[in-house]
Amino acid sequence: MLLVSIGMSAQTHTVTGVVTDVDHEPMVGVSIIEKGTSNGAMTDLDGRFTLKVGPNATLRISYIGYETQDVKVGNKTSVNVVLKEDNLQLDEVVVVGYGTQKKSDVTGSVSSVSADDLKGLATTDAGAALQGKAAGVQILNTSGAPGAGASIRIRGYSSNSGNLGPLLIVDGLKVDNIQYLDPSMIESMEVLKDAASAAIYGAQAGNGVVLITTKNGAVKDGQPKVIYSFKAINQRLGKTPEIFGARDWVRYKELSGYDMKTICEAAGVDYDNLEKHETNWIDQVFEPSWATQHSVIFQDGNEKGNFFTSINYVNNDGIVVGKKDTYQRLSAQLNAEYKLYNWIRVGTNTSIERWKTKSVPHQSAYGSMLTPALLLDPLTPVYWDSVEDFTTDMKTQYDKNPSTILVAPNGKYYATSKFQMDDNGNPLLQLDRIHSSNGGFTVRGTGFMDLMPFKGFIFTSRFSYRISQSNSHNYSEPFYMNGQAKATDYSISASANNNYYYQWENFANYNNDFGKHKVGAMVGMSYTQYKSDNVSASATGTEGAEIL
Repeated sequence: MLLVSIGMSAQTHTVTGVVTDVDHEPMVGVSIIEKGTSNGAMTDLDGRFTLKVGPNATLRISYIGYETQDVKVGNKTSVNVVLKEDNLQLDEVVVVGYGTQKKSDVTGSVSSVSADDLKGLATTDAGAALQGKAAGVQILNTSGAPGAGASIRIRGYSSNSGNLGPLLIVDGLKVDNIQYLDPSMIESMEVLKDAASAAIYGAQAGNGVVLITTKNGAVKDGQPKVIYSFKAINQRLGKTPEIFGARDWVRYKELSGYDMKTICEAAGVDYDNLEKHETNWIDQVFEPSWATQHSVIFQDGNEKGNFFTSINYVNNDGIVVGKKDTYQRLSAQLNAEYKLYNWIRVGTNTSIERWKTKSVPHQSAYGSMLTPALLLDPLTPVYWDSVEDFTTDMKTQYDKNPSTILVAPNGKYYATSKFQMDDNGNPLLQLDRIHSSNGGFTVRGTGFMDLMPFKGFIFTSRFSYRISQSNSHNYSEPFYMNGQAKATDYSISASANNNYYYQWENFANYNNDFGKHKVGAMVGMSYTQYKSDNVSASATGTEGAEIL
């Protein structure tokens, strides 16, 4: 043991150091990573860090807005680093409120994500594309269902009339979500994170602002471009839940005081050969699947104007078996602008989206299909061949009303446990008995005019709108598996929603340089109007009622 300890200590040593800026001020929260590993540390309030590294290690020191440095450690035990500002990054122009500024001139907290940062991502969701791209921004994927968009949280949670997400602005238009935007359509994303940056939007920006600018048709070589891209994403469970196998489950029940040999014989299970009766419910419910995307882009422009057109089709088949958890989206984006004269420019940004989803039950107490996949014992088969295999309870119900014992598409009966009476039933029955779909159509658009009568001054008048229509349909049948997993009525419901949002804005920006002095000012007004019409209907009934 002593020799092993000595040998290990010879392979690593501790490095300490201080990270400062060019003004010799300590930098807090700088990332220190041993290159080629996940071994790392962060600097404290005094800019100090301590890290145990291997022989011939190289440290990578990085911080947003500063140049990344690689420092060879060798046998050193102390390393001091001075980080320099990334001037190229600080000279970038970012969108802030109703205007633009250089990063180096921004006094508030702003993170910028460029089109290059969004290339090659395995996602079709613009919100998910922000993952790891901006400091202080959390991306939460609370559901793995197809079509479920990522939630954005800026600097944790706060309160704003129940809304926890940031204000979303796309090409000047306030939108309800950014899921319809494919990352390939985005030119830049700015995240305004503090009160100073978001002040222009008022209380609605209490949780921050995400400003998105989509691409235009400007081309460097003057030649039109047609770009086709295809993306295929393989989806599967990232981590399979660790649940009992047949032998382990029986042993667990025996340790709880049950005579499992007698119980297994009564249920028709060979106690000495449990493995042949074993069902892995995770494998029965989930399967690998594919999400595919086709994208076509048309782009052209000259000194007078340009246009950008993008057509995207997404087809996401979820990881639940069958075709009941799917998401399809067809969207188109048309951006165009034209300079009528040197002092006047007009343009439009329009997106059209058509989407449809099918979903599976995964939240209700005794109607979910995910809960029984985790709780149902591994000795229960997926299907029974005949009524003779039923539990006593199911036989009684079958004699009273055979229609409530549902038949699977393969002609067999859905099996349920003979070992526990408080289960949720068969997950595949819960999947097949409920039919749920949602769909919608949305048009989002902006028309603008820029007036530039003299140097440094721009007056913009912009009219934006959002028109959406959506509907949902749900249908479920009565069923019986046990005293808890059952439904006595047919159920049907439908809803239709129509929303209209209009936004008219006029604002003027003046920015100019006078030698070493810079002057900037903005004044403007905004008018919005929102209207929503919703209607829904539902009915329940037993067999023979008019609902059938």
